[in-house]
Amino acid sequence: MTHLTDEQLIEHYLGEGGSRVVVETHLRICSRCEQAYEEISNAMGVRAPEPPARERAYGERVWQSIRGELLPYAAKPKRSSFSWPKFALAAACIFGLAAAFIGGSLWERARRQPSEAANPAQQKERVVLVILGDHLDRSERLLVQLNHAGADQGGMDSALQAEARQLLPDNRLYRQAVSAEGDPMMTAALEHLERVLLELANTPERLNSSSIARIERAMNTDSLLFQIRVLRARNSRQQPKVESRLKGASI
Repeated sequence: MTHLTDEQLIEHYLGEGGSRVVVETHLRICSRCEQAYEEISNAMGVRAPEPPARERAYGERVWQSIRGELLPYAAKPKRSSFSWPKFALAAACIFGLAAAFIGGSLWERARRQPSEAANPAQQKERVVLVILGDHLDRSERLLVQLNHAGADQGGMDSALQAEARQLLPDNRLYRQAVSAEGDPMMTAALEHLERVLLELANTPERLNSSSIARIERAMNTDSLLFQIRVLRARNSRQQPKVESRLKGASI
């Protein structure tokens, strides 16, 4: 007969065995396994003795018994959060940042002062070129209309006179400004244009093909038209140069 092992008996005692019916049946017919099971049951049923109750002063009594053998730790001095080296380092950093900021501001102001001083003159030159270019453009259109005017173009005479009267006061201002700037070529062209505008604006007779032909011969408008076109081309080349100087000064 095969007997039960101690592990099987212990599992049966703890109620963990999977085949309880088989184990109980075997214990009924096997006295050896029954005796082993009783011994295991008696051993498992024995409890450890309860520890004695401690009085309230037990912990204090134990501490008093061992405190004399313990060496106390030396108290560490308290450290202050203020430190002169740290304060000096922080002050030096703040001073360095302030000096760098002030130095940068002064350098930026010194760098911009020359360009800012030059900007008004350059802006004025640019404005003069733009306005003078528009005046030359209008004058060229007037001269082209004058050269192509004919007797069959009704109303052309009044339109030419009206345009000449509008251009005349502006031309005087531009001629005076250009003369002060020392541009002899532009000054001569504007003086020539002023005489043509005066003749057109103040002529007492009605403008027709004959009167227009007379003005063209007397005033040499073909030559004036060529001069105006040359000056317009020169003025157009000067504008990009002034704009590039303005951009360079503003950087």
